[in-house]
Formats: sequence, C-alpha cells, structure tokens
Amino acid sequence: MKVLRRMIGNSVISMVGQIITWVSTLTLMICYGRFLGDVKFGELYTALTFALLIGFPIDAGFTQQVIRAVAQDPLQARRYLSNTLLIKLLCWPIVYALILLLSWLLGYSVEVRILMAICGLSLLSSAVGNTFSSLHYAFERTIFPVVGSILEKGISAAIGWYVLKQGAGVQVMALVLLAGSCINTLWQGISLYRRLGFTIAIDKELIRHILRTCVPFLIYGVLGIIYYRIDAIMLSLMTSVAVVGWYGAGYRLFDTLTFLSGIIMTVTYPVLIKLASGSDDGLKIGIEKTMNTILFCSLPIAAFLFFAASYIVGYLYHSREFVQTVPALQGLAPGLVFLYVNALLSNTIATLKKEKKIPFIALIALIFNFGLNLLLIPLYRHVGAAILTSLTELLIVCLQLTFIPRHLLPFRSLIVGLKALVACGAMGGAIWLINKSNVLLQLPITPSLNVFVVLAVAISVYLATALLLRTIPRDDILAFYNALRRKTGSTVEQPAIKDEKVYG
Repeated sequence: MKVLRRMIGNSVISMVGQIITWVSTLTLMICYGRFLGDVKFGELYTALTFALLIGFPIDAGFTQQVIRAVAQDPLQARRYLSNTLLIKLLCWPIVYALILLLSWLLGYSVEVRILMAICGLSLLSSAVGNTFSSLHYAFERTIFPVVGSILEKGISAAIGWYVLKQGAGVQVMALVLLAGSCINTLWQGISLYRRLGFTIAIDKELIRHILRTCVPFLIYGVLGIIYYRIDAIMLSLMTSVAVVGWYGAGYRLFDTLTFLSGIIMTVTYPVLIKLASGSDDGLKIGIEKTMNTILFCSLPIAAFLFFAASYIVGYLYHSREFVQTVPALQGLAPGLVFLYVNALLSNTIATLKKEKKIPFIALIALIFNFGLNLLLIPLYRHVGAAILTSLTELLIVCLQLTFIPRHLLPFRSLIVGLKALVACGAMGGAIWLINKSNVLLQLPITPSLNVFVVLAVAISVYLATALLLRTIPRDDILAFYNALRRKTGSTVEQPAIKDEKVYG
C-alpha cells in the first residue's frame, strides 16, 4: 500500500496548493473584469495565447521525458537538468524572434505586439521553471512545485489587484505576470540546488537522445497546443477583440480548472512507471483508482460550471459586458471531464511506451478542431468555438482508448461515473430550484452572495447523493484516509480485496 498512499498523499498536497492558486487566479479574473473590460482583457488574452502557441517547442515533450528518465534512474538527474536547460535556452531566442515577426506580419496593433513581447519573456521563465518542477515530481517532492505555484499566483494576484485598481494599463499587468513567473522559477531552482547542487555537464550524446526520444511528445505537444489554442487566434482574426474577451473570460476559468489534469499528469506518471515494472494487475489497479478520483471530482465541477454559469460570470466579472461569456462557459464545461480523463490515458500510453501513437491522435484532433472552427466561428462565434473544444476532447478520449490494451481499461470506473452523474443531476435540480425561488420570491440577494449560496447547496447535494449511492468504493476511501494519517502512524486496516497485494 505504500505506493498508493504516496500517490494519494502527493495528490492531496497538489490539490491543496491548487485550491490556493485557484483562488488567486479567480482574484485576478475579477480584476480583469472590473478594471480592464472585455476589449483590454481580449488584448491580454490574445497575447498570452499567441505566445503559448508559438512558444510550444521550448517546453513540449520535455517534462514527461525528464520525469520518466529520472524516476527510473535518479542518478541521471544532474545530466538531464543541465542538458535540458541548454536545449531550452538555445531554442528560446528563435521562438522569441518568431513571436515578434509573426505578430507584425499578422497586423496586430502596436499595443498587442508589446504585450506579446512581454509574454514571450514569460515563456523563458516558465520553460526553465518547468524543468525544475519535472525533477521535483520525479523525486516525488510535490511540495516544492506547489509552493512555487502558490507564490507565483498569489503575488501576481495581490500586486495585480493593487496596480489595476490604481489605474495601471494592461501592459503593466503583463509585467506583473512575468515577475510572478520569475519568482516561481527562482524558488524551485533554489530548492532543487539544495538537493542536487548544480554542475554544467554538456553531453552531446544525451542531447541527441533527448531530442530523438522527445519527438513523439514534441509532435503531440505541437499539434495539441495548436488545437487547444488556435480557436482564440482564429476568433481574433475572424471576429472582434470584444468577442475574444468574452471567450477568453470563459476559457480562462476553464484553464484554471484544468489543475486536476496537471496533478494527474505529474503525480501519477512516476507511480504508474513503477507499477508497470511489476505486474499488469498492479498497473490496472493504479489506473482504476486514479480514474475513480477523476470522475468523482471532475463531473461535479463541470456540472456546476454548466448549471451555475450565470452566477459565476456575474460574480467574477461584475459587468454586463461579459454576459456573452455565459453560453461559452457552458459549452466548455463538459470538456473539463474529457480533458481530465485524457491526462490519465495519455500517461498510461506513455507508461506502456506507446508514445509514438500519440502524434496521430493529436493530428486527427487538430484537423477536426481547425476544420469545424472554420465553419462554426462565422455562425456561432465564441459559443461555437467553446462547444467544439469539448467535442475535440471527447474525440481524443475515444482515440486514446483504442491504444490501451483491453485488460488495462478501468471498466469498473464506469459504475463510479454513472453514480456521479446521478449526483450531478441532483445538483442541477437544486440549482434550478434556487433560480426559480429567486425569480418567484424576488429575493434581494447580491450576485456575490448568490454564487456562494449556490455553491454551498450544490456541494451539499452532490456529496449527500454520492454518499447515498456509495459512489466511491470503500477501499478507496480507506486508502485516502490512511494516506492522510500516515505521518501519525495511525491507520485503518483495509479489507482484503483481490489484487490488493500488488501494493504490499
């Protein structure tokens, strides 16, 4: 049970950290809505998306590769650190020049091009920081990347609120985001240095190996970032900046809530690698336990986004300019569940060393997404792009399932998913009753109070219904409880179940 408890413990640490960073990000989103407005926010979102879209080569594919290599052989950490950093540092000037050139060729305004230049600097900081965090995750030292993320988001939110309230412009906000990224990178670099030290050991053979073996991940990253971000760029070229602002307001929240997929990717990957070195039974149980957690957590999040979208948008952005964000957020909501599932399936495929199949999945998804966006954006603008994002994630789920052996598929997790869906239906009914009560009784409830009342009711109804349905298996609950109490040495003995011995 040690491996399972360690995985759950790291997940809990990541979850707590992500909740804190989530609150910080929501604070920033409130600032954007109240101080920037839809047009200026649209400019910032376009710049951030454009920089990520062009800057994919300096990060895509390296994280999983470093985690896998160092998890299997910790003595390789220094070599992978220095040589991966060298690759990224050499790639960044080329990427940065492309950002500046393409932003000019595509005819963006001077203000937006300046924002893109600042966001391009953030790319370098994030790329270096992600290298540090991948090594922390390989050593299962989850606390350091989590603290770094808290520092970045917390400082950015606090300073951003202050400067925007004082009347600062969108370019100052971009500089604040850059400063937060640098602080995160510095923290993780110092904590990693205290464990490993730092030696510059350029290894041409290792660099060739990294570049050669990261090709499948890189291609997948290239294609994935294009289909994941291209819709915002297409909206900026085919519609107005305000429409990008409406879409970006919903997508920013969608992006924020993808934290669970990051936890899944970074926490479970080294564990799955170790389980795969044993029996298939152990790997299957690890996949199943993770899938149970994904479905239990992601379905209510998506359901709340869908049913309470008007409350969320009204509270966060506090402006009628963003009323068009509501349908976009509802269209994006189902995609969260599929994205979380895809994170686990992608890790499983990489664990089985079938990563060469992944680029084909991304290519099909890109063709599907880009082609339909050309049709849907002129007709339905940001709402069409949002719905298509969810459909693309669903397509990827179906494609990835075909590359995983049948005996490893977590079929028993379907029961958890169905029960969670029923609980989500009860949640939706409760929110509908609240809506009716507000309309009929004309209750004088402020938007900010409304969203918290609705959230409290939604959580209570979902958890109560899920408990009545016994959604999560008892052995999973006991494993979670023991993981939380392992430091005290007080645990609850679990019932003997088939295949559980693989963890002992």
